[in-house]
Amino acid sequence: MNWSYPLLILVQLAVAVLVGAGATYLGVLLFGRATRGIDEWQELRKGNAAIGIVLGAIVIAVAWVLRPTLYVPTGDWDVGALRTIAALGVEAIQLLLGFVLALLSILFSLWFFDRLTTQLDEWAELRRGNVAVACMLAGVILAVSLLVGVAVEGILTLITPYLF
Repeated sequence: MNWSYPLLILVQLAVAVLVGAGATYLGVLLFGRATRGIDEWQELRKGNAAIGIVLGAIVIAVAWVLRPTLYVPTGDWDVGALRTIAALGVEAIQLLLGFVLALLSILFSLWFFDRLTTQLDEWAELRRGNVAVACMLAGVILAVSLLVGVAVEGILTLITPYLF
């Protein structure tokens, strides 16, 4: 039996757990730098549910966009004994691309939505703990991530064969 494929699956599982936790943390951290005058960690300690809802949506959104990056179609490759190492290298490239696209799309969509809704200061409402505004922003974040996740999957389908 060729053990490279089961080994690849186990390594992909470990990568998914580690990268998932790290990427979502970085997503929340970068979101914190992009918000105006909100200390998200302090707000969470105070029990601000609105901030918790938005940060939770970011965690889910980053994971959703990264989901297709964990699949590497190794069945068609002819790379011999280096198959597992090559697949992990391609997976690393895909993860990096997916993470960058996830963060940029989420931050851009929030910025753009903020510009469209000039009659509402979303960030001030979040500071006040406005759960209704948090749910609306969470919806924006999740909707964008669903669409970007499909786009990332399409991009990866196009570029993965050219990585070898």
